[in-house]
Amino acid sequence: MIGSAGTIGRNLRARRDSDSDMNPPLQPVSPGPLQRLLSAIVRFTLVIGGMLLMLGALMLALVLAAGVMLWALLRGRRPEPVNLHWSTLRRPPGFGRHPAEEVVDVQVREVDGPNPP
Repeated sequence: MIGSAGTIGRNLRARRDSDSDMNPPLQPVSPGPLQRLLSAIVRFTLVIGGMLLMLGALMLALVLAAGVMLWALLRGRRPEPVNLHWSTLRRPPGFGRHPAEEVVDVQVREVDGPNPP
């Protein structure tokens, strides 16, 4: 028999302890000048790319808005100004509650039987 579980555990602990003496913990290494230069170039490229992407999205929005306005003018419809005040928003007829003078009072009756054709 090779040994009991307790002996194996002790041997493994002893091996781990001796390994830590041979391999001291690594000290943090500061990045070298080449690595700092490369990370700065990558960061600069990403920032410029993001700015170009946002500029492209803005230009696309402006071109689309001008296209919609021109299309409306070509069709003979004047584009309406955008109203951003929610409290004064004009709503289409039939939207929401009806005014009080349009209330109709009717008698309620139950209908029992088949629907007429």
